[in-house]
Amino acid sequence: MKKWIMILCLLLLTGCWDRKELSEIGIVAGMAIDKNSETGEYIMTSQYLRPAAESTQTPTPEQPFLVVSTTGKTIAAVMNKANYTIDRKSFFAHNKVIIISEEVARDGLIPVIDAFQRGKEVRGHVWFSVAKDIEAKKLLQIKQEKISRVPANALSNLFENGEYDATTVDLLTYYKEVLCAGEDSVVGVLIREETDIEPYERVKLSGGAAFKKDKLVGFLDESETRGYNWITGGGASPVQGAMTLPSLLEKDKFVTVLLRALKSDIQPNVNEDGQISFTINVEQKLRMTGQESTVELQDRKEITDYLNDLQGEAEKKIEAEIKRVIDKAQKEFQSDIFAFGDILYKHYPKVWNKEKENWSETFATVPYTVNVRAEIISSGLLQGPFKPQE
Repeated sequence: MKKWIMILCLLLLTGCWDRKELSEIGIVAGMAIDKNSETGEYIMTSQYLRPAAESTQTPTPEQPFLVVSTTGKTIAAVMNKANYTIDRKSFFAHNKVIIISEEVARDGLIPVIDAFQRGKEVRGHVWFSVAKDIEAKKLLQIKQEKISRVPANALSNLFENGEYDATTVDLLTYYKEVLCAGEDSVVGVLIREETDIEPYERVKLSGGAAFKKDKLVGFLDESETRGYNWITGGGASPVQGAMTLPSLLEKDKFVTVLLRALKSDIQPNVNEDGQISFTINVEQKLRMTGQESTVELQDRKEITDYLNDLQGEAEKKIEAEIKRVIDKAQKEFQSDIFAFGDILYKHYPKVWNKEKENWSETFATVPYTVNVRAEIISSGLLQGPFKPQE
């Protein structure tokens, strides 16, 4: 009996068999996936942290990160090879951003995300993006204006603070959308932007990359991305930012409003003849924060009428950008990035079963209606615009 008690105690006292000490692992903060156009091999660039350089006690003078590239025929092989490029075992669980080159995205991302999901080394909440007009690995090395000394952390913050003219999607969301029938994905786009001040370049989150199944089919500019976010509600992050409207009081003067609560809804409709259509309802709350005009409004009625006119301008702008992105998705991409098909399936499963085999063709011509309601919930107008006294 004493023998078994002793064995049980020894088992309970043992530590984690697979535990790795911090000094044994190389923490990857960011990843970029490119492809060698000549060999067809993947190029994975990893940004490793150097904890000693960020120490609050005795920091070293070296850079707080190390960028290393490895190549291979599959993503799984490249990730395994990364373990032999530095003096520590690569640890991907704290990775914050994955950047995919345009070439890799156009060839199809199933081989990429399959390795991430099957291997379980990369977590699903990592930000997922496409590099436009530049190699993905170069975006991990640009010395831009930033507070964070580690580029991957700065890139992650771009996604955290993304506004309504950009798309933010994590790896798990993209993975679910690829597997979902009747829905295609839009992911964030990172670009290199030149500046007039040192270091003369920076990385910017701008627009969206539209996919059809797992292949990149084109890009949305900032205006089209705003329309997309109004339809879908903003993806992983809430729609936020500032919108500029004409003042209406003076020519060439503008009003700035902040986007607040957004409510969007897509309703499928099937008539007696089997004709499919969709109704998109958008309600956007706004708060006025800037007024360039100095024209004085005389009474409360004038202020009310003025705010109603501004709301009308906001509604026209939102509706125009929504229609613009739908037309592009239908005519140029034939990609259902708004999940119309999935919504049709949930409301009319029998109709969807008849249409699903040729949904891309049906989506390209399906009619739709847009209803927008904008409301300024706070104007900041006490008696009218500020006006200097003579």
